Amino acid sequence: MTNKSGITPSGNRIVIQPDEVEQVTDGGIIIPATEAEKRQGAQSIGTLIAVGPDAWTHTTEFVYRIEAGQKKLFEVRTKGYSEDFAKVGERVAFAKFGGLPVIGADGEQYRIMNDEDLTCRVSDEVSFTDLNSRKRVGSK
Repeated sequence: MTNKSGITPSGNRIVIQPDEVEQVTDGGIIIPATEAEKRQGAQSIGTLIAVGPDAWTHTTEFVYRIEAGQKKLFEVRTKGYSEDFAKVGERVAFAKFGGLPVIGADGEQYRIMNDEDLTCRVSDEVSFTDLNSRKRVGSK
């Protein structure tokens, strides 16, 4: 996948192209933009377009304590990722209003955000805008 946005992220930033919110039902009914946004919920799905050079890295934190006058290693914590979380071209979920919205060189909408702002990877079959996915279990 080529990056036509003209945006090259730095550090741990990533660029996502959000999916369009469904505007027409399967039955052909046109949904007003405000109602379509309500259907989207708190999450958005998009395609990962570009990844900064420091994205998906992790840091190791060493915690020491003083015991009997000696500095001793107490705990080792790893923060971040041990491997790439998502690859360019994959679909990912993120907070609906997360990141910095920008218009790319190609005129399309993009979001620039930190790598840690992703909530999950999603397959093509997943939709956060479908009303059926928001029904409670057991309701009709």
